[in-house]
Amino acid sequence: MVELVPLGLSLFYLIPFMAAAARNHDATVPILLVNLLLGWTVVAWFGLLAVALLTPAQSHPAARRRTSEEIGHRSRKAMPRILHETFSGEVAGE
Repeated sequence: MVELVPLGLSLFYLIPFMAAAARNHDATVPILLVNLLLGWTVVAWFGLLAVALLTPAQSHPAARRRTSEEIGHRSRKAMPRILHETFSGEVAGE
């Protein structure tokens, strides 16, 4: 049981980094570095925790799912042009 105390303290010490990593934060690596170097100061630890939890996390464009209406709308707009090029024998750009 006593052997688990250092592990528990280490995990507690890295909570700001773990929160940033879980949120896919833009500044995950800088948060880890500052946490390792200055996390022992209580002010820096709480500051890092605030940055990790309160600032916006990274958003990937691929993470946003398009609705079926958006997909259908785009394909319906492109379809007449594709059909015209296919059946008229014209090549785009000529």
